[in-house]
Amino acid sequence: MRVLDIPKSGKCGGAVWQRNRYCQYSYPAFIPYNPRSHQQVKVRGHFSAVSARWRELTQEQRNVWKAVAKTKKSKPRLLQCGPLTGFLLFMKVNVPLVSRGEAQVDLPPGYLKVLQPAVSSLLYSGRFDQPPVGPMLFLHANRVVVNWQNRPQEFMAGQPP
Repeated sequence: MRVLDIPKSGKCGGAVWQRNRYCQYSYPAFIPYNPRSHQQVKVRGHFSAVSARWRELTQEQRNVWKAVAKTKKSKPRLLQCGPLTGFLLFMKVNVPLVSRGEAQVDLPPGYLKVLQPAVSSLLYSGRFDQPPVGPMLFLHANRVVVNWQNRPQEFMAGQPP
């Protein structure tokens, strides 16, 4: 039933309140049927496996998930949204991976753990340090030869999978 009232959501007494893009409405509360179908049990098993994996993470890994989660916002509900928790982001990333049969990840996607830069300054003249591992490394180099400004050569190198 369509209702003009202050925005609310969830169960209140014997009624359930929801909001869609047109209005807020309510309907009588009921206990949903739980068929425990094969697919339903499978999806619940995925949630259980990912939740168990969270408990196996080290505190440093959890701190990384929490830090990245602070930059992610939840979907708006009742015109409100806020930062996710580390656990919710972990579940959001890993449950779809498990559903597709892929391995779970211990660190958030796009997180690159670099303790120090490979080259500390532009005038670094010491030995060449290994650059951080990434999906692709692009180099632009010129050989020191006569008229080298007229003959630049570009090379692209990638790390094999």
